[in-house]
Parts: sequence; structure tokens; C-alpha cells
Amino acid sequence: MIKLVAQICPLIVTAILLNIGISHAAPNKNYAIQFNQLGFGVNGTKTAVVPETDADNFSVIERHTGKTVFQGKLSEAKTWEASGDNVMLAHFDEVTKQGEYFIKVDSIPQSLPFTISDERYNKPLAAAIKAYFYNRSGAVIQKEFAGQYARPATHPDTIVYVHESAASKARPVGTVISSPKGWYDAGDYNKYIVNSNITVYTLLAAVSEQSNAVINLNLNIPESGNALPDIIDEVMWNIDWMLAMQDPNDGGLYHKLTTKRFTGDTEMPHKMDQPRYLVAKSTAASLGFAATMAKASQILAQYDQHLSINPTNGHSYSQQLLMAAKQAWQWSLKNPAIHYQQPSDIHTGTYATAGDDLKDEWLWAAAELFAATGDSEYLSKVKIPKKPRNPEWDKVETLALITLASHTDTPNTIAKEAKKQLTELTERWIEVGQNSAYGLAISPNDFVWGSNSNMLNKAVTLLRVNQIINNKDKPNSLYEEHAIAIVDYIFGRNPMGISYVTGIGQQTPMHIHHRASMADGIKAPIPGFLAGGPQPGQQDAKDCKKQGGIYPSKQAAKSYLDHDCSYASNEIAINWNAPLVYMLAALVNQEN
Repeated sequence: MIKLVAQICPLIVTAILLNIGISHAAPNKNYAIQFNQLGFGVNGTKTAVVPETDADNFSVIERHTGKTVFQGKLSEAKTWEASGDNVMLAHFDEVTKQGEYFIKVDSIPQSLPFTISDERYNKPLAAAIKAYFYNRSGAVIQKEFAGQYARPATHPDTIVYVHESAASKARPVGTVISSPKGWYDAGDYNKYIVNSNITVYTLLAAVSEQSNAVINLNLNIPESGNALPDIIDEVMWNIDWMLAMQDPNDGGLYHKLTTKRFTGDTEMPHKMDQPRYLVAKSTAASLGFAATMAKASQILAQYDQHLSINPTNGHSYSQQLLMAAKQAWQWSLKNPAIHYQQPSDIHTGTYATAGDDLKDEWLWAAAELFAATGDSEYLSKVKIPKKPRNPEWDKVETLALITLASHTDTPNTIAKEAKKQLTELTERWIEVGQNSAYGLAISPNDFVWGSNSNMLNKAVTLLRVNQIINNKDKPNSLYEEHAIAIVDYIFGRNPMGISYVTGIGQQTPMHIHHRASMADGIKAPIPGFLAGGPQPGQQDAKDCKKQGGIYPSKQAAKSYLDHDCSYASNEIAINWNAPLVYMLAALVNQEN
């Protein structure tokens, strides 16, 4: 029986998979001192969280010699509202010698060991990108590329039916179309355009802005060794599917490709043969697609010589992407507020925007199309919001503001206001971090569904805004400091004492809500996936309790359960992994 995170005894399962070092270990709450389990950079910030104690000092001890190399003073104890814990901080930036260490505080068991190194993020970055390969639809996942996680071909999606909600004169109900490739969206085996939009956009932003870390990375995928970077090959697997989700007759985007119901938790994808459908068109899907394809057209233009040319009109691949973006924009102008509504016979994910005015989607599409074309007509849809939000799949205005603030041809008044709003947003986050008991720019309100992605999107935004406001002369600026601290949170500096990425860290999730990992009969889950993370809604609590899984607390930062029943805290999703990739790439660049 799978037990509560806090009750699991240590279990170390070590695997060397495809030249990526993967270590699976179940969480163990005996370790009270929390820090990034991947260690620390030689010249980077080094912080650990210590439970409140009568001790005033801490020691950093060299693991193999037992020599004390640093002694420091603990901060005053403070309560972190998100967890209810009283904690103290230990800062030891002064320790810069590469090696292995642990932390000792009187009356508290010594910490897990950690390393100081400038190569700690290279393998995690490769694993986080390669997670997408394992979630490919329509592909054989061969042993030479996947080791024990190999599986037969799945869901070719060459026979997909037009659902009643998506029917038109050109494509009546039951029309068969082909929509192959793409990534399974999350723990299930369906594919969704709205979520693919922000995923592909974020990965392409990493390619554009953190290129040194990703362009030459060998992921050991079937396309490795061709003329394209592996990350481009992987992203194009999903872009090709997205293009097939556009109705060629009018330019609108179907919202999702899905079975009528979620399939069982205990079946591998190649055993799933239920009919699959294109369901409804929506304005949110179409506008997000327009933004993403406009972005992709700019970044992929440099690879046009290696990509397909349209035999009908002679357009390059990047030109085809831009045309698709423009067509989606035109459809949206004619259908400005078509919200996705779940048909009565469809019972899979919604990604619905009902109640949303779609202003953020309009702004995002307008900003990216302006950046791609220089056409001022798109600026007529630009209205700068006064209170931008942290990016999520349904909150995309901050992505638009970053584009408008950084593009050289943006009119000065628009660029200035965009920069102002971005600065005010991120400075509010930094203020939270400066006052946090954990030293994190994270508040209780951040613990929403997929909270770990929410945190990482904050980190990505902090770094991108830092570039815009020209803090390059301040390598240790508060923007970077708090972005890095959020990565520390993801990899262990959190109240659960867990690295939330499968296979990466010393104590990691073992029971993610991911059907392929649940059904493959392999003890360790597929590596490189970010678990959704704590969120106090605990929508699965009753069902999990029946299966022996009990949440350890109702506190926001402790509402996490490492049990495959927990879709509310332990599922994975493609959009959650994307900011993880961006941040790991940024840190590889910084440390190398």
C-alpha cells in the first residue's frame, strides 16, 4: 500500500538512464534542514531553512573529512504563513570550494549531504526537456532512447472524428481528419491547444533567450544528429500537431483532441483504442495559437533551410507558421468571444475561459503578431493592463508586456507603460521575498492548482524583466536572487523537504499522477517531470483516503501528497515543465 509522504521510509533506487544521472528516492521527513538538493553554485547564493531552535549558530562540515569549513549565525525565527512553520535561515555564501558538505545545528539531526559545483543543472535540464519525448503521442518510444521506459506506438490520430460541437459545412459531424503527433497534455492521454500554446511559447523563449544552454544539448532522441537542435525537434513534434488542429477552411482552432472520457489509470497508452474527436473551436485557443505561431515564426526562421517548404505556394516553414497565426487572428476577429463549453457527452479537461473577457489573449496575440510583422494594425488591440498577473495558461498578459517592453519597434509610450507595469509587478514579488521567513517570493495565494509551475513562472518573469530593465551590471540583483530562490524551493527548500522533479534530487516523487508511469509496472516514475505541487483545495482528498493516501496538512505549502491518486497535487503537465526548462537553462548559462 502506498503510504503518506511523511510515513515513507527511505528507499534509494538509483538508475543511470541514457547518460542522464537519475536518482529516485522516496521522501523522508527525518531531514528537518531544507535546501536545494542539487546543491549550490560555487559563487552563488547559498541558503538553508532550519526549524526554530534554541541554537544561535550553524556549521557547514566537509562530508569526507568531517572538517568544519564555516560557522555562521542563524537568522531570527519567523513564521511562514504558507506553512505555519517557525523557521530560521542559514546563509553560507562564503563557502566556495567545490566538494560535498552537510549542515549541522545543535539539537537537530544533520542535514542531507549536498555538493558545491557549477555543473549541477546540466543533467536536470536534459531530463526536464526529455520528459516531453516520453509524452509523445503517435510515436514508438524505443529502448535505445528510453531504456526501461520504452513502449510501442500510441494514438496515431490519423483517424479523428469531428465532434458535433466542432461541425461546420466544410466539415460536418463525423468527418475524419488526420491530426498526428503532439504531446499528451498531462496525466491523461488527450491533447489540448490552449495548454500547448503557453508550453510551446515558454520553450521557444528558452531557445531564444537561453540558447547557449539548450541549442547543443544532446537529448538522445530519434532526431538527434540531424541538422536541428534536439530541443527544436522536440518542440516541432507538438507544433506539427498544433498546425493540424487549425481548420484550413476558416483558420479557427479546435480546442482539443480527446476521447469522450478519461481512460483508465492502469492502462498504457498503446492499449487505448477509444475513438478520438476534435471538439469545438474557441477564441482562447485561436488567439493563443496566433501568439505562439507568430513567436515560433521568428525563432524557427533561422532553421528554414532544414525545414519543409510548402509545395503549393513555395513558402518556407517559418512563413507557414506566420500565415497560420494571421489566419487564426482573422478567425478571432470574426468570433471575438467564443468560450469553450463542454459538450454533454465529453468528460475530459476543459481549459475553459468562461467568465474571462479574453483581454489578455487579445493583447498577447496582438503583441506577438506586431513583433513578427511590424504591422501597426495589431497595436489597435493593445491596451496595457494596470494589474498584470503571473503567467498561467489563462493569464497571458504579462507575456505580451514582456514582448512590448523589449521589442525595439514598439512605440515609446506603449513600451514605457509596459515596462512600468512589469516593474511594479515584480517589485511587489520581491518585497514578499524580502519579508518571507523562507526567503521566498511566494505567498499563500500562489498555492493554486499546479503551484510549482506558478512559482517557476514567477522566476522566469523575474529573470526576463531583469533583462528588460537593464540590470545586467548587477549579476546578484534581487531579481536574480529571488528567481534562483524559487528554483531552490522546487528542489528541496520547501516544507515537504522534497525535490518536486521526478528522478532529480535526493528525495523525489515516486507516485506521480501520470498514467504511463502508473501503468508501466516500473517502480520509479519517468524522470524529469515536475509534480504539480501543494495546493489547499485537496479536491481528491476523499478518493485518496479510500486508497490509503492522506494529506499531511491543510496548510497551503503542505497540501501535497505523493500518491498516484492525487491529481490535485501530484499530476504532471506540459505547461508545468516548460518554466522548469527555462529556469534550468538560465542557471546552466549563469553557472557555466
